[in-house]
Amino acid sequence: MLKQTPRHTVVRGAKLANLPSLSVIIPNHNYAAYVGSAIRSALDIRWPKVEVIVVDDGSTDNSLDVINEFADEVAIINQANAGQMPSCVNGFRRSSGDVIIFLDSDDALHPDVMTEIASVWSEVASKYQFQMRVIDAKGQPTGNVLPQFFSRPASEDIGRWMTTTGAYPTPPGSGNAYPRWFVERVFGFESDFVDRAPDSYLLAAAPACGHIVTITKPLADYRVHGLNHGAFLQLDDTRFAREIDLTRRRYKFFTEIASTEKLPVASDALNRNVIFLCLRTASFKLRPDLHPLAQDSSLRIAADALRAVATPQGFSISQRISLLGWILCVLISPRYFRRALVSLRYVPAQRPKWLRALLGLFRVIR
Repeated sequence: MLKQTPRHTVVRGAKLANLPSLSVIIPNHNYAAYVGSAIRSALDIRWPKVEVIVVDDGSTDNSLDVINEFADEVAIINQANAGQMPSCVNGFRRSSGDVIIFLDSDDALHPDVMTEIASVWSEVASKYQFQMRVIDAKGQPTGNVLPQFFSRPASEDIGRWMTTTGAYPTPPGSGNAYPRWFVERVFGFESDFVDRAPDSYLLAAAPACGHIVTITKPLADYRVHGLNHGAFLQLDDTRFAREIDLTRRRYKFFTEIASTEKLPVASDALNRNVIFLCLRTASFKLRPDLHPLAQDSSLRIAADALRAVATPQGFSISQRISLLGWILCVLISPRYFRRALVSLRYVPAQRPKWLRALLGLFRVIR
């Protein structure tokens, strides 16, 4: 449902008809505790042309009761449980906006998000990305933001990092906005790659299809609680093998769509990716029985890490050196200490306050 609120017009001198419209699509499954806040945040965006579409994916809690409280202000799709990706596709088909944000139902947008996007509007942009403020289950800020850019990355740098290392600094799903043409392109692209979340497709494809515009200020909240898929609240050593597999398949999807754009891609890109190397290290040392890279060894990982630290990829040199140090320490440490080191890297809640303060000061680990 299109929300026309002329009093929220913030672009001086611009005609309403010329302003891009925004569609916020909120997929939800059993997040009754948070979905109301997500919807309210979308409705509070200060922009004259906003539609909010909520897709309930067969929730068994009281999510629908919460969602229906907004029935006069949002469009509601109530479907049988099919997963996050089908929910986003169905919401997108219902939408009409020029700009699309897929807002996770446990996250929230800030009121000026579209104003900031409009201020850097580009006809050749495939993605607008912005930082996210991390909040806890009760909505209190933790003092962290994602991602921690050491400088504003240029689109040309992002494209080079993606083709040479298979990654670039990007926020989680709710911290991104896409032009409609790009979402249509990606959702219609034929590939064997299948994942539960649209982020995997959209974040991977964006550098191949257009410019990525980065806004270095928090314009959304990323909530960390006990149920969300992306956050570590305790160490799960079986997860690293799954993350490695997903990263490899996601990069293959990028190479497929990059080939249609005649974009050259390095064949060994992931071996120079420091974040992927951290996953390789944790998987290989904690659960070698599940490790998906049969030819891996401590020596091979160390050699790749030394090459990666010299490869620009969106981290400062101090960040890359610190991650190299972490990798080498995990590779040579006894079993107990390596597990503690992995926990410190992947479970922020287990870091002592002094370490969190130190890492925040030097911004060496995101």
